[in-house]
Amino acid sequence: MSHTLLRMPNLEILELKNDSITFVLSNTDISVANALRRIMIAEVPTMAIDLVEFQTNTSVLCDEFIAHRLGLIPLTSHKVESFNYTRECSCTERCTECSVEFNLNVKCLDRALEVTSSDLQSQNDNVFPVSASDNVYGNTSGAIPIVRLRKGQEVKLKAIAKKGVGKEHAKWIPTCIATYQFQPKIVVNQNRFDELSDRQKDEWISSCPTNVFKYNPNSMQQVTTDDLKCMFCQECVKKSEALGKPDLVSVEQKQDRFIFTVETSGALRPEEIVLAGIQIIKEKLIRIQTQIQKGL
Repeated sequence: MSHTLLRMPNLEILELKNDSITFVLSNTDISVANALRRIMIAEVPTMAIDLVEFQTNTSVLCDEFIAHRLGLIPLTSHKVESFNYTRECSCTERCTECSVEFNLNVKCLDRALEVTSSDLQSQNDNVFPVSASDNVYGNTSGAIPIVRLRKGQEVKLKAIAKKGVGKEHAKWIPTCIATYQFQPKIVVNQNRFDELSDRQKDEWISSCPTNVFKYNPNSMQQVTTDDLKCMFCQECVKKSEALGKPDLVSVEQKQDRFIFTVETSGALRPEEIVLAGIQIIKEKLIRIQTQIQKGL
Protein backbone atom coordinates (compact mmCIF):
# COMPACT_ATOMS: atom_id res chain seq x y z
CA MET A 1 0.00 0.00 0.00
CA SER A 2 1.26 3.48 -0.87
CA HIS A 3 2.72 5.45 2.01
CA THR A 4 0.51 8.44 1.05
CA LEU A 5 -2.59 6.39 1.83
CA LEU A 6 -1.45 5.77 5.40
CA ARG A 7 -0.80 9.34 6.50
CA MET A 8 -2.92 10.90 9.24
CA PRO A 9 -4.19 14.46 8.63
CA ASN A 10 -3.23 17.14 11.15
CA LEU A 11 -5.12 20.29 12.12
CA GLU A 12 -3.51 23.43 13.54
CA ILE A 13 -5.65 26.38 14.67
CA LEU A 14 -4.19 29.73 13.62
CA GLU A 15 -6.96 31.99 14.92
CA LEU A 16 -10.18 31.39 16.83
CA LYS A 17 -12.78 34.13 17.29
CA ASN A 18 -16.37 34.17 18.48
CA ASP A 19 -17.68 33.98 14.92
CA SER A 20 -14.81 32.53 12.86
CA ILE A 21 -11.91 30.13 12.84
CA THR A 22 -8.78 29.91 10.70
CA PHE A 23 -6.83 26.67 10.70
CA VAL A 24 -4.35 24.66 8.65
CA LEU A 25 -5.24 21.15 7.53
CA SER A 26 -2.04 19.32 6.63
CA ASN A 27 -0.63 15.93 5.72
CA THR A 28 -3.54 15.17 3.40
CA ASP A 29 -4.71 15.92 -0.14
CA ILE A 30 -7.32 18.11 -1.77
CA SER A 31 -10.00 15.41 -1.79
CA VAL A 32 -10.11 15.37 2.02
CA ALA A 33 -9.96 19.17 2.23
CA ASN A 34 -12.85 19.56 -0.19
CA ALA A 35 -14.86 16.85 1.57
CA LEU A 36 -14.46 18.66 4.90
CA ARG A 37 -15.49 21.99 3.38
CA ARG A 38 -18.59 20.58 1.69
CA ILE A 39 -19.67 18.67 4.79
CA MET A 40 -19.31 21.72 7.05
CA ILE A 41 -21.62 23.61 4.69
CA ALA A 42 -24.15 20.95 3.74
CA GLU A 43 -24.20 18.17 6.33
CA VAL A 44 -23.63 19.66 9.79
CA PRO A 45 -27.13 19.77 11.36
CA THR A 46 -28.72 22.85 12.91
CA MET A 47 -32.18 23.97 14.00
CA ALA A 48 -34.27 26.29 11.81
CA ILE A 49 -37.91 27.32 11.56
CA ASP A 50 -39.62 25.03 9.07
CA LEU A 51 -43.37 25.46 9.61
CA VAL A 52 -45.33 28.65 10.33
CA GLU A 53 -49.02 28.82 11.28
CA PHE A 54 -50.54 32.31 11.07
CA GLN A 55 -53.45 33.33 13.27
CA THR A 56 -53.36 37.02 12.34
CA ASN A 57 -51.34 39.01 9.83
CA THR A 58 -52.45 42.53 8.94
CA SER A 59 -48.95 43.75 8.04
CA VAL A 60 -47.91 44.84 4.54
CA LEU A 61 -46.06 41.54 4.01
CA CYS A 62 -47.88 38.40 2.96
CA ASP A 63 -47.71 35.22 5.05
CA GLU A 64 -45.21 33.52 2.73
CA PHE A 65 -42.81 36.46 2.87
CA ILE A 66 -42.75 36.50 6.67
CA ALA A 67 -42.45 32.70 6.85
CA HIS A 68 -39.42 32.84 4.54
CA ARG A 69 -37.76 35.47 6.72
CA LEU A 70 -38.42 33.45 9.86
CA GLY A 71 -36.80 30.39 8.31
CA LEU A 72 -33.57 32.28 7.67
CA ILE A 73 -33.16 33.52 11.26
CA PRO A 74 -30.26 31.53 12.81
CA LEU A 75 -31.22 29.59 15.92
CA THR A 76 -28.75 28.45 18.57
CA SER A 77 -28.09 24.79 17.91
CA HIS A 78 -25.57 23.68 20.53
CA LYS A 79 -27.98 20.94 21.65
CA VAL A 80 -28.98 19.92 18.13
CA GLU A 81 -27.76 16.35 18.67
CA SER A 82 -30.39 15.88 21.37
CA PHE A 83 -33.14 16.30 18.75
CA ASN A 84 -34.38 13.73 16.26
CA TYR A 85 -34.92 14.38 12.59
CA THR A 86 -38.69 14.57 12.05
CA ARG A 87 -38.51 11.73 9.53
CA GLU A 88 -36.83 9.50 12.12
CA CYS A 89 -38.94 10.45 15.16
CA SER A 90 -41.49 8.00 16.55
CA CYS A 91 -44.18 10.69 16.86
CA THR A 92 -46.99 10.98 14.32
CA GLU A 93 -46.51 14.66 13.44
CA ARG A 94 -44.17 16.52 15.79
CA CYS A 95 -43.13 16.50 19.43
CA THR A 96 -40.57 18.05 21.76
CA GLU A 97 -38.06 15.38 20.74
CA CYS A 98 -37.94 16.59 17.13
CA SER A 99 -39.16 20.20 17.17
CA VAL A 100 -39.28 23.46 19.10
CA GLU A 101 -42.28 25.78 19.12
CA PHE A 102 -41.97 29.56 18.86
CA ASN A 103 -44.72 32.12 19.36
CA LEU A 104 -44.92 35.64 17.99
CA ASN A 105 -47.70 37.99 19.05
CA VAL A 106 -47.07 41.68 18.34
CA LYS A 107 -49.48 44.56 17.78
CA CYS A 108 -48.50 48.14 17.00
CA LEU A 109 -50.13 50.63 19.36
CA ASP A 110 -47.97 53.59 18.35
CA ARG A 111 -47.12 55.17 14.99
CA ALA A 112 -44.70 52.41 13.96
CA LEU A 113 -43.12 49.28 15.39
CA GLU A 114 -40.35 47.02 14.09
CA VAL A 115 -40.91 43.33 14.78
CA THR A 116 -37.60 41.52 15.26
CA SER A 117 -36.24 38.10 16.12
CA SER A 118 -36.14 39.12 19.79
CA ASP A 119 -39.96 39.08 19.76
CA LEU A 120 -39.97 35.32 19.09
CA GLN A 121 -40.76 33.40 22.28
CA SER A 122 -39.18 29.95 22.40
CA GLN A 123 -40.65 27.00 24.29
CA ASN A 124 -37.16 25.52 24.71
CA ASP A 125 -34.41 27.34 26.60
CA ASN A 126 -31.71 25.70 24.46
CA VAL A 127 -33.05 26.91 21.10
CA PHE A 128 -33.61 30.62 20.50
CA PRO A 129 -32.73 33.29 17.92
CA VAL A 130 -29.03 34.07 17.77
CA SER A 131 -29.72 37.76 18.32
CA ALA A 132 -30.94 36.94 21.82
CA SER A 133 -27.51 35.55 22.77
CA ASP A 134 -25.35 38.57 21.99
CA ASN A 135 -23.45 38.19 25.26
CA VAL A 136 -22.48 34.62 24.35
CA TYR A 137 -21.14 35.44 20.89
CA GLY A 138 -19.74 38.85 21.69
CA ASN A 139 -21.62 40.75 18.97
CA THR A 140 -23.82 43.80 19.46
CA SER A 141 -25.45 43.90 16.03
CA GLY A 142 -28.94 43.72 17.51
CA ALA A 143 -31.96 41.63 16.62
CA ILE A 144 -32.88 40.63 13.07
CA PRO A 145 -35.78 42.66 11.56
CA ILE A 146 -38.81 40.65 10.42
CA VAL A 147 -41.47 43.24 9.50
CA ARG A 148 -42.49 46.82 10.28
CA LEU A 149 -45.98 47.52 11.55
CA ARG A 150 -48.07 50.68 11.48
CA LYS A 151 -50.60 51.62 14.14
CA GLY A 152 -53.30 48.98 14.43
CA GLN A 153 -51.45 46.31 12.46
CA GLU A 154 -50.79 42.95 14.10
CA VAL A 155 -48.87 39.73 13.57
CA LYS A 156 -49.70 36.61 15.53
CA LEU A 157 -48.24 33.23 14.62
CA LYS A 158 -46.80 29.93 15.77
CA ALA A 159 -43.52 28.72 14.26
CA ILE A 160 -42.05 25.22 14.46
CA ALA A 161 -38.28 24.75 14.31
CA LYS A 162 -36.87 21.42 13.19
CA LYS A 163 -33.50 19.76 12.81
CA GLY A 164 -32.05 19.69 9.31
CA VAL A 165 -28.95 20.03 7.13
CA GLY A 166 -27.90 22.49 4.47
CA LYS A 167 -28.29 20.11 1.54
CA GLU A 168 -32.04 20.04 2.30
CA HIS A 169 -32.40 23.83 2.50
CA ALA A 170 -30.04 26.78 2.88
CA LYS A 171 -31.68 27.84 6.16
CA TRP A 172 -29.94 24.92 7.89
CA ILE A 173 -26.44 25.89 6.69
CA PRO A 174 -24.36 26.72 9.81
CA THR A 175 -21.68 28.69 7.95
CA CYS A 176 -21.61 32.10 6.33
CA ILE A 177 -18.46 31.12 4.48
CA ALA A 178 -16.27 28.03 4.45
CA THR A 179 -13.26 28.39 2.19
CA TYR A 180 -9.76 27.00 1.85
CA GLN A 181 -6.65 27.64 -0.19
CA PHE A 182 -3.36 25.87 -0.63
CA GLN A 183 -0.71 27.11 1.78
CA PRO A 184 1.84 29.12 -0.21
CA LYS A 185 5.50 28.17 -0.51
CA ILE A 186 7.56 31.28 -1.24
CA VAL A 187 11.27 31.11 -1.98
CA VAL A 188 13.30 34.30 -2.48
CA ASN A 189 16.63 34.13 -4.31
CA GLN A 190 18.74 36.27 -2.00
CA ASN A 191 21.59 36.54 -4.50
CA ARG A 192 19.28 38.01 -7.13
CA PHE A 193 17.78 40.35 -4.54
CA ASP A 194 21.23 41.65 -3.59
CA GLU A 195 21.82 42.55 -7.25
CA LEU A 196 18.96 45.08 -7.18
CA SER A 197 19.46 48.75 -6.40
CA ASP A 198 17.95 50.20 -3.23
CA ARG A 199 15.13 51.76 -5.25
CA GLN A 200 14.41 48.49 -7.05
CA LYS A 201 14.39 46.61 -3.74
CA ASP A 202 11.80 49.00 -2.34
CA GLU A 203 9.69 48.71 -5.49
CA TRP A 204 9.76 44.93 -5.40
CA ILE A 205 9.00 44.71 -1.65
CA SER A 206 6.06 47.12 -2.00
CA SER A 207 4.67 45.32 -5.07
CA CYS A 208 2.99 42.80 -2.77
CA PRO A 209 -0.46 44.13 -1.73
CA THR A 210 -0.57 41.99 1.42
CA ASN A 211 2.97 42.81 2.65
CA VAL A 212 4.33 39.28 2.51
CA PHE A 213 7.96 40.45 2.29
CA LYS A 214 9.97 42.30 4.92
CA TYR A 215 13.46 43.74 4.58
CA ASN A 216 15.50 46.13 6.71
CA PRO A 217 17.94 48.03 4.48
CA ASN A 218 19.88 49.31 7.49
CA SER A 219 20.69 45.89 8.93
CA MET A 220 21.17 44.33 5.47
CA GLN A 221 19.34 41.21 6.62
CA GLN A 222 17.86 38.68 4.25
CA VAL A 223 14.32 39.07 2.97
CA THR A 224 11.81 37.41 5.29
CA THR A 225 8.38 36.20 4.22
CA ASP A 226 5.02 35.73 5.89
CA ASP A 227 3.68 32.98 3.64
CA LEU A 228 0.22 32.89 5.23
CA LYS A 229 -0.49 36.42 3.95
CA CYS A 230 0.03 35.38 0.33
CA MET A 231 -3.10 35.29 -1.86
CA PHE A 232 -1.38 34.06 -5.05
CA CYS A 233 -1.82 37.37 -6.88
CA GLN A 234 1.63 36.84 -8.49
CA GLU A 235 2.39 40.58 -8.33
CA CYS A 236 5.85 39.89 -6.89
CA VAL A 237 6.58 37.50 -9.76
CA LYS A 238 5.43 40.04 -12.35
CA LYS A 239 7.52 42.76 -10.73
CA SER A 240 10.64 40.58 -10.62
CA GLU A 241 10.21 39.88 -14.34
CA ALA A 242 9.79 43.59 -15.02
CA LEU A 243 13.04 44.24 -13.14
CA GLY A 244 14.85 41.68 -15.29
CA LYS A 245 15.15 39.11 -12.49
CA PRO A 246 12.64 36.37 -13.39
CA ASP A 247 14.26 33.95 -10.94
CA LEU A 248 14.10 36.38 -8.01
CA VAL A 249 11.11 34.68 -6.40
CA SER A 250 9.00 31.58 -6.83
CA VAL A 251 5.47 31.20 -5.47
CA GLU A 252 4.12 27.66 -5.35
CA GLN A 253 1.35 25.73 -3.65
CA LYS A 254 2.00 23.17 -0.94
CA GLN A 255 -0.15 20.32 -2.19
CA ASP A 256 -0.64 18.79 1.28
CA ARG A 257 -1.39 21.92 3.35
CA PHE A 258 -4.65 23.88 3.24
CA ILE A 259 -5.61 27.10 5.02
CA PHE A 260 -9.29 27.06 6.01
CA THR A 261 -11.44 30.04 6.97
CA VAL A 262 -14.86 29.27 8.44
CA GLU A 263 -17.37 31.89 9.57
CA THR A 264 -20.48 30.87 11.46
CA SER A 265 -24.04 32.13 11.14
CA GLY A 266 -24.22 31.99 14.93
CA ALA A 267 -26.18 28.75 15.12
CA LEU A 268 -23.01 26.93 16.18
CA ARG A 269 -19.63 28.09 17.38
CA PRO A 270 -16.93 27.86 14.69
CA GLU A 271 -15.04 25.10 16.48
CA GLU A 272 -18.27 23.11 16.82
CA ILE A 273 -18.77 23.23 13.05
CA VAL A 274 -15.25 21.95 12.37
CA LEU A 275 -15.47 19.15 14.94
CA ALA A 276 -18.90 18.11 13.66
CA GLY A 277 -17.59 18.06 10.08
CA ILE A 278 -14.67 15.82 11.05
CA GLN A 279 -16.98 13.47 12.97
CA ILE A 280 -19.33 13.16 9.98
CA ILE A 281 -16.39 12.27 7.72
CA LYS A 282 -15.34 9.56 10.18
CA GLU A 283 -18.86 8.13 10.26
CA LYS A 284 -19.02 8.05 6.46
CA LEU A 285 -15.68 6.22 6.27
CA ILE A 286 -16.81 3.68 8.88
CA ARG A 287 -19.96 2.96 6.85
CA ILE A 288 -17.89 2.50 3.70
CA GLN A 289 -15.47 0.19 5.50
CA THR A 290 -18.36 -1.87 6.87
CA GLN A 291 -19.92 -2.29 3.42
CA ILE A 292 -16.57 -3.26 1.90
CA GLN A 293 -16.03 -5.89 4.58
CA LYS A 294 -19.51 -7.28 3.98
CA GLY A 295 -18.72 -7.63 0.30
CA LEU A 296 -15.50 -9.56 0.86
